[in-house]
Amino acid sequence: MQQLLFVCPTHRDLREIRKTGLDRRHHVTFHGEDASEHLDNFDPLAYIEEVLKICRRQKVDGIISTDDYPGSIIASLLARELGLSSPKPEKILLCQHKYYCRKAQEKLVPEATPRFFWIDPKERDSSVPKLPFPFFVKPAKSFFSILAEPVSNPADLERQIELADSHLSSFVRPFNQLLKKYTDFSLPANGLIAEEILEGDQVTIEGFVFESKAMIIGIVDSVMYPGTRCFRRFDYPSQLGRHVQERMGEIAQRFIEGIGFDNGIFNIEMMYNSKKDSIHIIEVNPRLCSQFADLMEKVHGTNTYEIQIALALGKKPRFQRDRGKFRVASSFVLRTFEDETVHRLPSPEEIASLEEKFPEIRVEIFGRIGHRLSEELQDGKSYRYGLINLGGDTEKELAEKFLTCQEGLRFLWTRRK
Repeated sequence: MQQLLFVCPTHRDLREIRKTGLDRRHHVTFHGEDASEHLDNFDPLAYIEEVLKICRRQKVDGIISTDDYPGSIIASLLARELGLSSPKPEKILLCQHKYYCRKAQEKLVPEATPRFFWIDPKERDSSVPKLPFPFFVKPAKSFFSILAEPVSNPADLERQIELADSHLSSFVRPFNQLLKKYTDFSLPANGLIAEEILEGDQVTIEGFVFESKAMIIGIVDSVMYPGTRCFRRFDYPSQLGRHVQERMGEIAQRFIEGIGFDNGIFNIEMMYNSKKDSIHIIEVNPRLCSQFADLMEKVHGTNTYEIQIALALGKKPRFQRDRGKFRVASSFVLRTFEDETVHRLPSPEEIASLEEKFPEIRVEIFGRIGHRLSEELQDGKSYRYGLINLGGDTEKELAEKFLTCQEGLRFLWTRRK
């Protein structure tokens, strides 16, 4: 039985490995915890040395992390030190530094790259973006859409720079440590990027690379709450036209192969503007999307954790389409636009009852009794309090299942006064 080590493991890692039975096919060890929740005092170089000592005492055949930051970078560094299959750390760092990733896109897929400019919070006067208002501003390194906002005038821009400056210094410290040691990038991740506002239908295209050849797994539609950039649900497979999906796949393959990303899973967020018939990259994530792992399994019969494990072991993943139990699948987001105080969360019995009705379901509950939703990790624009993943044969069946779940999960709260 081959030995797999998950570093910076997430709650989804533990759940999906158990749900898919992968822990019965491999000897799986989880080391540490989700470091993205404790970045203020996290030392990535010390963590790497700690794990290397363990790996030198016991056999390890594959190292994995689905954590966006810093887990995926650390896993690739450990794999390189131990001679195991993984994307190169420099490629992970390239994708995660949004400015340098845009520079690579500009070279490899110029038609899919919006205009963009670097903003240095310490030198604001000399780095004013040459874009007309409104435009979009986002940190060079962040996650969960934190501090990613459109700005309409100089005052908005100044406010966004101030917010980002206070947030980024501690958040990007581990990232900058790794940049300095493993790349020749001259710009740290303390800055921001200004870029054209993209409009249209947002999707996520997921794929993997094995021995330098990229393969597309599928495209997930992002459905927003009307008039917002807040996700309502994620639908698979995409409803975009076949020709548009093929163009997206070609852009993804050209970029990901072009930068030399290999032996790993990637997902790329894209925007399709039907009025202009244009496709643009929003951002590139050099890891699997754990929220969608079971959606792929529901439709295709293969969970993307299975693909990730095969790649980590240096094996070609087995993947065939439309072998799953369902024709469609969705990840529904439970969200409110009021900062609620939680008085009751769904009980284990309520969740178990839904699992008995819908064996394919995944339920995640966010929030703590007696606390406001704003105390959880949020996007700054709304308040997420749960996720429900389901499969079905039609969109109508999915909607009916979701309604049953909403009725079966009892949340109680009062709004902030």
